[in-house]
Amino acid sequence: MHGVVLATMLCLLSVSGSSPPQTVDDWRAEAAAGLQKAISYLLEHQEPDGAFGHWRGPIGSDDWYWSIPGQHYSWQVATTAITCVTLMDLGDLAPEGAEEALRRGLDHVCENGRRKRIANWDTDNMWAYVYALEVVARALAEDPQRFGTQRRDRLRALGEDLIDTLEWYQSPDGGWSYYDNPPYTRRPTWGTSFVTASLLLIFEQCEQVGLEVPDKMQERGLRALRRCRLPNGAYDYNVSAIPSTRGLTGINQIKGSLCRIQVGNLALRICGDEDEVNYEQMDVGLEQLMRHHKFVSLARGRPFPHEAYYANSGYFFFYGHYYAAGVIELLPREKRLSWWPRLVEKLLATQESDGSMWDYSFFSYHRIYGTAWTASVLVKALREAPLQQRKPVSTQKSVPL
Repeated sequence: MHGVVLATMLCLLSVSGSSPPQTVDDWRAEAAAGLQKAISYLLEHQEPDGAFGHWRGPIGSDDWYWSIPGQHYSWQVATTAITCVTLMDLGDLAPEGAEEALRRGLDHVCENGRRKRIANWDTDNMWAYVYALEVVARALAEDPQRFGTQRRDRLRALGEDLIDTLEWYQSPDGGWSYYDNPPYTRRPTWGTSFVTASLLLIFEQCEQVGLEVPDKMQERGLRALRRCRLPNGAYDYNVSAIPSTRGLTGINQIKGSLCRIQVGNLALRICGDEDEVNYEQMDVGLEQLMRHHKFVSLARGRPFPHEAYYANSGYFFFYGHYYAAGVIELLPREKRLSWWPRLVEKLLATQESDGSMWDYSFFSYHRIYGTAWTASVLVKALREAPLQQRKPVSTQKSVPL
């Protein structure tokens, strides 16, 4: 039974013999095959305690000396939560074993989601808060029978605690981040556009399942994100009193903001005022990602943060493409059908022989979040029904018998 639905889809979509340049069915067949391999990789790499991702096997420049246990526990919660969201995204495409893996992952998040602040300067526990809250909101939106009353109660309690905690972690400028600046206060003083945008989107999901998020907290976050939006369409990395492009080769230029543009536009479109970000601006943001894609591609796999052109980091890659899929989902149907193949092509180009995708060497977490986010994008693309092809009209005149 393993992968029966995906295998069936693959057979139905495959084309026989040699064919001209890629057709609609070609990219869908490739996406279905890539999805099957990605999900198999994730299910094969779940930890005995239900987690996804582990600190074993350091391979990168950042992996040897600076991380401490508190960071690992937080990263593990985050990658586990991201994978659980992906497993819920699968729906009827889920292979055998996926539901049990999902339940075990949710239990791990419930047990470990309340991470403590790691150090005076280090608030990497924010990553656990952000994605644990997302998986809580997603799980509570499912049929109440799916996860049972006891597990749902634990998830709701975790969500309520995380919202309370996030209020304390909101910086004076209204944003959220993952480090603090001197003098290292209880309420961190640094905020970034992308963490803020991600949380605003998650708060919207929370409200839909009855998890109340203070209006003031959301309004301050929204004002912070608006300040980050630059006239050229890019988003300042930081939540600053006076946003800036920081020079012609800086991270706040379009080519350094390609991934932040996606999450920023998505958050302002969903959480902001009506038409604050319109279809044309969303489409332009996606076009910028594709036109300048080489800058995030060149950063992918680099061992040091921000070492690539325009200060791009490897770990921007799958984050940005994941939120780009969210942007595509909001566009008119004709636009969606034109964007999905382009996004899928960029992601499948990164898939390795074992089914995984990664963008930054990061113990074993990188292959988990990269593969999970890609799988979510592939599912969304495959669910988009192709346009019905019209039957060719015969030009021959009918001859009476």
